Amino acid sequence: MKVIEALSNWTQRCMAARPEQRIAHAWLTCLRPISDVYGAAVSLRTALFAHGVAATRRLPVPVLSVGNLSVGGSGKTPFVEMLAGRLRARGQQVVIVLRGYRGRSKRPTIVSDGRRVQCEPPVAADEAYLLARHLPGVAVLTGVDRYHVGQVALEQVDCGVIILDDGFQHLQLYRDLDIVLVDAINPLGYGRLLPAGLLRERPEALERADIVVVTNADTGQNLDSVIRTIRRYAPIVPIARAVHRPIGLIDLRNDEPLELGHLVGRRLLAVSGIADPSRFERTLTQLGALVAAHQVFPDHHHYAQVDVETIGRAAARAGASLVVTTEKDMVKLMRLKLVKVGVPLYALSISLELTEGADLLDAMLSLLLNPSPS
Repeated sequence: MKVIEALSNWTQRCMAARPEQRIAHAWLTCLRPISDVYGAAVSLRTALFAHGVAATRRLPVPVLSVGNLSVGGSGKTPFVEMLAGRLRARGQQVVIVLRGYRGRSKRPTIVSDGRRVQCEPPVAADEAYLLARHLPGVAVLTGVDRYHVGQVALEQVDCGVIILDDGFQHLQLYRDLDIVLVDAINPLGYGRLLPAGLLRERPEALERADIVVVTNADTGQNLDSVIRTIRRYAPIVPIARAVHRPIGLIDLRNDEPLELGHLVGRRLLAVSGIADPSRFERTLTQLGALVAAHQVFPDHHHYAQVDVETIGRAAARAGASLVVTTEKDMVKLMRLKLVKVGVPLYALSISLELTEGADLLDAMLSLLLNPSPS
């Protein structure tokens, strides 16, 4: 597993390499035939569902999918959290259904029944547990077969509407609303399909979306160029914009919240095991922290006690007075003996805010939840 993770991380560095880095581009060239085969298989699968050869099953409640075209972080978890909050404000009994990536349970699992959290990592997947912590009153379930998980939700928890997290490619389950997130920083995953790029399917798939949300819309990217790129593949699909907002810190020692001002002028060690660690580091810097060093682990890394000791040594070398990690990393680190870090350890809490298109999304939700009589 560590060899595969190392190869995957190196491949992603190759994707971002400059044109003069010949070894990187030679490696990606070697991967292109695999990408072509993968792309053909994805196109065939999509066509089978589109023409009714492969069956799409429907649940008796509205299903909203939040997904994307590429692997990596585009803000799905905070968007799902925001969407669940919007639906709860309308009096809906919300259930979130995830695949449960890297969780140990492969069968349908109730992470939260809406009243209490019933399991934690490593049994529960990181994102599922994080959503369960943040959303009291919202049930969170995981499982590979999302239709089966939806049936379990209907039988065992209060279920009026389902949010399908990372569901754009899960064509086996009918969706009443398809929301697709596109990251303004890397909108088309280097323009190549897996494994030579980050795309799960070709950009033409954007035409299946009901609404596209451009995330990280405040990062200084040329948004007009991003919009034109989306319009090339989805000429009439509505487009909204969203930004990520840091909202506070969580002390891993006692789960207590702290104000963001605690970071200003502080020399710290950043720790992350996410798809884009550089973005996390930039956020800390923008909040006024002095990031003395950044201990980067592979995406979705399962932390062990030896990693805590590595973090402690890195903090000492950097002369850091505190360590800051992400909430996704927090849910795995908090199970370990953190005293070995030697300095306080905090997690940065992030929310997502729609800066354009909120009214449009709300109108879509109203139409879905209160359809006009035919």
